[in-house]
Amino acid sequence: MKKNTSFLLLFALINSMFSQDAYFSNFYRSYALSNPSGIVLQDDINLTVLHRSQWTSVVQPFSTSQFEGYYGIKKANSTEKLFSIGFSFINERLGNNGYLNRNNLSITGAYNIKLNATQHLSAGIKMGYFNGATDVNALTSGSQFQNGFFQSSNPLGENISNPVSNGLEISPSITWYQHDNENHYKHYIGITAFNINTPNLSSQVQGYNLPARFAINTGSRVYIKDITLLPRAMASLQGNQTQIIAGSDVVYNINKTSKTSVGLGGYYRLGDAAILSLKYLSKFIDVGISYDFSTSPISDPLNTNGNSFELFADYKIKQKDKIRQFELLIEVFDEDTKESLKADATFKNTTNKEKGILFKDKERHFVNLNEKQKFEIEISKPEYETKKIIITGIINEEINEKVYLSKLIKLFDFELEIYDKETNEPVETDITLLDQNSGDKKLLGNGVDFKSQFEVGKKYTLSLDAEGYDNSILEIRYNKYGTLSKTAYISKTKPKIESSKLILIVKDESTLELLPSTIMAINTSDPINHSSSLIALNELPPKSFALEVGQQYEILFSKEGYFNKTIKIDNLIKHDILEEVLLTPIEIGKSIIIEDLLFKTGKNELDKRSYRLLDQMVDFMSHNSTIKVEIAGHTDSDGSESFNQKLSEGRAQSAVNYLISKGISELRLVAKGYGESIPMEENDSKEHKAKNRRVELKIIGK
Repeated sequence: MKKNTSFLLLFALINSMFSQDAYFSNFYRSYALSNPSGIVLQDDINLTVLHRSQWTSVVQPFSTSQFEGYYGIKKANSTEKLFSIGFSFINERLGNNGYLNRNNLSITGAYNIKLNATQHLSAGIKMGYFNGATDVNALTSGSQFQNGFFQSSNPLGENISNPVSNGLEISPSITWYQHDNENHYKHYIGITAFNINTPNLSSQVQGYNLPARFAINTGSRVYIKDITLLPRAMASLQGNQTQIIAGSDVVYNINKTSKTSVGLGGYYRLGDAAILSLKYLSKFIDVGISYDFSTSPISDPLNTNGNSFELFADYKIKQKDKIRQFELLIEVFDEDTKESLKADATFKNTTNKEKGILFKDKERHFVNLNEKQKFEIEISKPEYETKKIIITGIINEEINEKVYLSKLIKLFDFELEIYDKETNEPVETDITLLDQNSGDKKLLGNGVDFKSQFEVGKKYTLSLDAEGYDNSILEIRYNKYGTLSKTAYISKTKPKIESSKLILIVKDESTLELLPSTIMAINTSDPINHSSSLIALNELPPKSFALEVGQQYEILFSKEGYFNKTIKIDNLIKHDILEEVLLTPIEIGKSIIIEDLLFKTGKNELDKRSYRLLDQMVDFMSHNSTIKVEIAGHTDSDGSESFNQKLSEGRAQSAVNYLISKGISELRLVAKGYGESIPMEENDSKEHKAKNRRVELKIIGK
């Protein structure tokens, strides 16, 4: 009886080695042992084999093998997964001949709950049966020792059968996860209570129950070009044993078409082992090997290592989508011109509440949609009215939906009265609209007063022509709703006016090639009322242009993609004037001085005479709508350095504020003051100081 009791105690001791659940270094490959409800993370049918052998230098090999498979079931006519089922068979062995052996067979079911378009909750349960047996014949007893020597042929001296243990396990599990656009998991976290029923491990010795194990699993997926990072971790508590393992795989995409990748993994099991793994991944099969470098003190007393290795293979069978669909072609057009129009589209599936982007910046788009599902599609484009269409398709049907968008134009009312400058009498005038981009001219009306509508925020150039009067150019821009009223005064044509011939040559500063441009002559003789005449509209200048003798002029040159340039001409006597003008291309880092920009003495406040120059800057910024500029203020050395710094900053900001008030976005403007720190000349004379007092426009972005 004492001998039988000793065998029972020995059996209980050996059986206690199996009182913990098995585990793998590739824990995320074994859903049955790490996270049963996580089987919904996979779309394909998967068949997985894992094998682990450990402690070969400490005791006889302890090995674990697992065969696992799972299958996802989707909703009818949908790619959305409804639930997944799986099975697992696990075998654990101790010794070369397996004198201690335990098997576990289980099935798992997990139901997928959709929280929103990308987030889900999986609730599952694993139910299994296990049995274990010990080969008593592989054990030794005191009866086999005689005179201090072991005789294996001697009987054990015991009369007991091989002890067997079996039982049922129940393990509930829950997992939250989020997927990306390719339907791969982006983040997940799962919680499982394994062996919640704490089954008895031994039918012969009471009290040896398999303790419940609580496990938390988490992981993420991060894309960096052709590299994918897969950080994962698991924390497990079973009885008085705690296991924490964490690390990451680094996967390099070799071929995007075949989805072939190689991966290198590094993990650490707290207080136990450092793990290095190598993997090959494809659409059809994943294989890998890992090696555990023991960091556990269990190997120290024996002066041996407790390293382990592990193999896995995961065969994937792609499921066929059983979805009935119809074909939808959406084409977008401008309602007025009937020309194709690039637009954006979003959709809402009113059947399953899914939302998303259908396409961006496309004229036409082809897509397959599920039949018998209702879709609300919104097509939108800036400056156009958004349009909504409702689509419900039938299998094998092709729908071609032509969508016409109406331009959303914000208009203001414009009223113009024209008077003789000298007599203040109304003048019947032709009003012509000039298109500075194309050079086209359009007669808008004739009379002493003019009414029309124009688009808010857009600049318009009007030419005023009356018999016996000089041509006059009027530029308008209005950034509000309502009515803009203007009064224009035109001057009678002076008879027998002596004129000089102005001959202009406009070139690109870099290439020296002739450059078509818009050229405006501004008569500045009257400091209050300036008159303007158009010389060229987005074309080469004429062979000559007449300038009245005795008058002062500013000739303004503008061209999209180039800095504006102004030259001054004092036409005191009749003569031919030849001017070659080089326009500077707009490039980041280049700058120009805004000449004649005036401020009140010692103050930041703009002089009203500067408004004309700043209006030219507004025109420049409007024609080059993508550039970003720095308005820089500079001073001479008169006054303290701190005063000059504040003065330069304030003057630059005043110029910026004016431009913003005229409709230029503040995101395109930067005000900066440099004080007296960057002089153009030595501050040793009035002329040099005048050059140092300046405002510059510098291109800082395109």
